[in-house]
Amino acid sequence: MGVTKLKKAELYYHKSVQEKVAEILQASGVCQLIESSGQEAPPSELEERLATSEEQLSHVRYLTRTLAGYYVDPVSSLDRVLGEKPIVSLSELEALAKQTDLSQAVDKVKERELSLNGLRMDMTQLRADEVTLLAMQAFPYPLSILTEGTQTVAGVSGTVKSDQLDSFKETLEPYDRDIELVVSQDFPKASTAQVAILYSRVIGPELLELLPRSGMTLMELSPSFKRTAKEELARVLSVQKETLTKEEQIADELRAIADEWMPTVQKLSDYWISLSNRYRAFCASDETGRTLRTLFWVPEESVASLQKEIEAVAPTTALFLSDPGPDDSPPSRLENGELIRPFNILTNLYSSPAYGQTDPTPLLAPFFFVFFGMSLGDAGYALVVGGAIALLFRKYRKIPAAVKDFILLFAFCTVSTLIYGIISGSFFGDFIDVFLKPLAPIKNLFVLVDPMKDPMQVLGISLLLGIIHLMFGLLIAAYDNIRTQNYLDALGDNISWFLLIVGLCLFGASVGGMVSEDVGLTGKIMSVIGTLLVFWYAGREKKGILSKIFSGLLALYGVTGYLGDILSYSRLLALGFGSAVIGMIINLLGGMSASIPYVGWLVAVIVIAGGHLFSILVNILGAFVHPLRLQYVEFFGKFYSGGGTPYTPLSLSREYVNIAQPAGEA
Repeated sequence: MGVTKLKKAELYYHKSVQEKVAEILQASGVCQLIESSGQEAPPSELEERLATSEEQLSHVRYLTRTLAGYYVDPVSSLDRVLGEKPIVSLSELEALAKQTDLSQAVDKVKERELSLNGLRMDMTQLRADEVTLLAMQAFPYPLSILTEGTQTVAGVSGTVKSDQLDSFKETLEPYDRDIELVVSQDFPKASTAQVAILYSRVIGPELLELLPRSGMTLMELSPSFKRTAKEELARVLSVQKETLTKEEQIADELRAIADEWMPTVQKLSDYWISLSNRYRAFCASDETGRTLRTLFWVPEESVASLQKEIEAVAPTTALFLSDPGPDDSPPSRLENGELIRPFNILTNLYSSPAYGQTDPTPLLAPFFFVFFGMSLGDAGYALVVGGAIALLFRKYRKIPAAVKDFILLFAFCTVSTLIYGIISGSFFGDFIDVFLKPLAPIKNLFVLVDPMKDPMQVLGISLLLGIIHLMFGLLIAAYDNIRTQNYLDALGDNISWFLLIVGLCLFGASVGGMVSEDVGLTGKIMSVIGTLLVFWYAGREKKGILSKIFSGLLALYGVTGYLGDILSYSRLLALGFGSAVIGMIINLLGGMSASIPYVGWLVAVIVIAGGHLFSILVNILGAFVHPLRLQYVEFFGKFYSGGGTPYTPLSLSREYVNIAQPAGEA
């Protein structure tokens, strides 16, 4: 268990069976291909097939992206995530791909998309014209006098800020005999006023130079404006209506195309993605005249079955296996039992362990399990979440492994939440005490801790768990150092701090009367030994007595960092306390709502049900994030660095369909 032991495989096979070999390795889902360092160019045939698959995949992606908004998928996104997808074999997908001309659908869609984009651009201009014409309703003449003018008269329109309109009019006073100014009647309600000026062509150049300097922003009208503003507005609105009708017609055509093509496109999406990934990976193979060599990592336990499958279709292949060498960088594949496997997600969210490094998943799992339960801390919430998960598993029978593990992670944590909720007496907050008082004595029989009445007790438990968590991390680090024969680092970096921190805790507990004086004496001795070891280890390589002393004292100052780490675990109290308080407030509001005449009971049900549902969602998020922070920052910081390469084997795409591999099909 932990990080799976891998074998480095070298597979030699004839070109005539390369497609069959590629199918087997991809369908197995356990082989991560390695790019050959000696390769100069990819095999020519594979490169051609890759180009073909990429071209088809580009068609698929275009159709999926463009038609998505016009297609009502009978399978919801949630159903797809949870595995409710049609089952199709590779041979069926291959036959479908051969008889489907995606370029035909692409041409249809592009033609309509181009028309639709043109109509939308026209609509944008029409709406701009509408705004302009609405602002020019006060202009009494045909707009042609502004857009074309006459032999002696021309016109110009634009806007002027309302607070500058008076000064603008004063600027035009010298030209009163040669111009006519028309101002929008409702300009006081806006920050700008719409103005139009008719002027003699004689003063045109001089006036057009003056207007921008006087605060007028000139506006160019559409040359199509000939009639009055009201008449042109009616025309524009009519054209808008026609344009919208045309848009809807094209949208209907795209919906029909989507209904016809999208089921096929979705199936071919998985097919062409699978082939593209396959050929891209196999382009890393070495090529000779008639043979190919493919390198890949494979789990040791999968070698026998994989070799049997390959030999069944290509008996002349040669498979050579070896352990990872010193120059290799194998990926990390986490492998744990049924109870621990869902927690792999937490490790991978941080960083995969390097190959050969300790897998921290079994070590963090019990702590996260407990911390989540303390943070959510309500038996009623646990029952709701557990019931929802049970219904999910009952409805969906084909949930993918990765999604199933994520759901199981929360299912496991609802168990700890239920247990902690029972021993802390929290069931939808104080719901039993408020609304089901006859059951309160039964509930109280199981109460061992009460964060509402005795928060210091829960704080003490939280800090104790923090000490255990941190010291466990130090012991793991010591074990890793001993395993790699770094005995000095184990003593000076890990065991020394373990003795110091645990010793101080035991001594403090003795002073507080929680343990006997003999235990306190033992703690004092441990802390002294730990202090000396930390002091010595930090300064052992320094030259000069003062440098050694300074380094040792500086290292001992690190005890404040451990104190801060331990205090971080007080968030377990805070989260559980917050969950209980929110539940109490919801129940209080529900009880107050019940006093409303006639509809009080209905309002109370809505407030209590809706409030607790909201509380569950919010508190689950906190119960996940904050305990995870304790794992990543406080716990992992003591022994785990990660830095491994995730194991990403070549596999089939199953976004839209479940690609099956029937028995006997290559």
